[in-house]
Amino acid sequence: MSLDDLITPVGADDMAKFTGKGGKAAGINYDVPLPGAYDWRRIVPLAFPGAVFTDFARRSGTSLLQLGVVKGDDGRLTGIDRDKLVQLYRRTMPVTAKPSLRLVAEVGGDVNPLLGGAVAARGLDTPQGTESVRDKLIARRQLNAEPEDVPLQRTRIDSYLEKLADREAAVTVPANQATATITVPAPGLGDSVVPVTVDPVASVAPRLALVETWELRSFLGDYGLGRTLQTFSLLPGERQTITVETWRSAAATREDATSVFESADSAAQTRFTSSLLNESGAAQQDQGGWALSVSSSSKGGAHFLGLVDLETRLDTSFAANHQEASQRWASSVSQTARDHAAQVNNSRRQSAESTSQVSTASGATSTIVREISNTNLRRVLNFVFRELNQTYETHIVLRDIKVAFFNGRLGSAEIVALPDLGRLLERHVVEGERAEVAAKILSLCAERIDADGDLVTTLQVGRNPRGVKYDWKTAPLGDDGRVVPQHADPFEGGARWRFRPVKVVDGREQELDGVVMDRTDVVLRTDNLVVEALLGQADALDPYAAALQALDLVNRQSETAARDGETRRTTDALGLVLAQKEDQRIDAWQKLFPDEPDIEVVPVAAVSHNGDESHG
Repeated sequence: MSLDDLITPVGADDMAKFTGKGGKAAGINYDVPLPGAYDWRRIVPLAFPGAVFTDFARRSGTSLLQLGVVKGDDGRLTGIDRDKLVQLYRRTMPVTAKPSLRLVAEVGGDVNPLLGGAVAARGLDTPQGTESVRDKLIARRQLNAEPEDVPLQRTRIDSYLEKLADREAAVTVPANQATATITVPAPGLGDSVVPVTVDPVASVAPRLALVETWELRSFLGDYGLGRTLQTFSLLPGERQTITVETWRSAAATREDATSVFESADSAAQTRFTSSLLNESGAAQQDQGGWALSVSSSSKGGAHFLGLVDLETRLDTSFAANHQEASQRWASSVSQTARDHAAQVNNSRRQSAESTSQVSTASGATSTIVREISNTNLRRVLNFVFRELNQTYETHIVLRDIKVAFFNGRLGSAEIVALPDLGRLLERHVVEGERAEVAAKILSLCAERIDADGDLVTTLQVGRNPRGVKYDWKTAPLGDDGRVVPQHADPFEGGARWRFRPVKVVDGREQELDGVVMDRTDVVLRTDNLVVEALLGQADALDPYAAALQALDLVNRQSETAARDGETRRTTDALGLVLAQKEDQRIDAWQKLFPDEPDIEVVPVAAVSHNGDESHG
């Protein structure tokens, strides 16, 4: 390889290529959904009479009485087996689920396994030396937010399950009390855990339900200045040390200040799920029955998150009523998002305070100590600290609809897509009722009113399959919004139904999968600050001091002008030298820049002939 090859830069196109759509170069796109995009399932039980279900539907699953988790009979609880209850918790809770620190603390579990292990390993449970070393460990853990590995997370989860089982097993059931409930950890939004109450001795109650898949998508909006946190005024020549603290400085504050819009923190997911349950008025009894039905042995998939809504009555105008209920649910999610943002903003406290002593902590990244000074000698310098706010545009999207069966027993839930509705009804609904049940279920899936108030048909029917492909068409609906009865039977004519793949171009000029049911904007405080320096207008010097500064300025300007003149003289001389012929440049140089003789004059004493000294 030659020297030119070594020193010549290599173009990026020769190493890597970044291409976008249509042959254009890829650019920065702010319309990409943030990591805080979550989906969940809204479970809508349907009020079908018990006579429509088969004996198989009543036998499906296993009760807690059969597993030995509880003792008693149907409708009467007499005792709880603590060890088997722990096994049930481990079976029903997802592997990736993590209870929030506050849930662990509520039952008395080990909130900080890292600290507990370090204290036990070093023998710090003795009175001697406990305070200093333990405090240092706690301070380091809170400030650094050290990442936890799988063993530490497992230690906390095991502690939570053990303590929760201890609390539930310690509850005594009075002899005259017919029923009692136990708490079961169910999956919440993301990887969070939400405790729900379950009636362990409830009678079998077969249910059909719609399983609607909803999604909360967040996009970045405007970013700008927020409230003023602090102002500092420094006198001429004054110095001051300041300390800037954000809401990330403490572990407890940081947990309350996380949000689902910008993070995947389990604490934020837990708070959002609990708020959504309260805002939507979800049915607690059905919530527990669904959580127990969907277990690791469920045919519909393990740990299927579901937020159970109120039961839908299948009387007159039930299709229109369900559309309004879907709108109310979307509004509840939007209101929950706004309430969640308000709670997060209340927890995000930031400050910029003056201090007379600089103190630092090892690894502290959220507490910043700085020194500011006013180098001006005539005016006051004002510093204004303002926080920065971020707007998030959220979309509440209905992405899919499925159908489920459950009866409140462990592992009884079965969730299928609309094309498999016929097979689900064949297993759990008696033959003479299947067509009517299918027509009512499909009518509930037929239409939705989107965020713009437009009526969107979300149901398609496929007939006349050619090979492996169906000819999908919009489902025929009557004036009342129901599926036309002669086209609603999925058991005749090879008909198959599905939720229409909807591609909606939203206001951000992007395609969204599903029906946008609601939109809202939330503003969150960030942990970033911006500082502006404002120079005071009043003059702080008397006329004499101001005149001295003016004379000093004139002197500096004169010195600068002299240096500029000397520089121009040298530059012009060099130009004259370069203008000469090559054989005359040396002579021109010597004339313009003659060598100065190295002569040193030393005064000496002269002696006269008569011995008198004289100075010459």
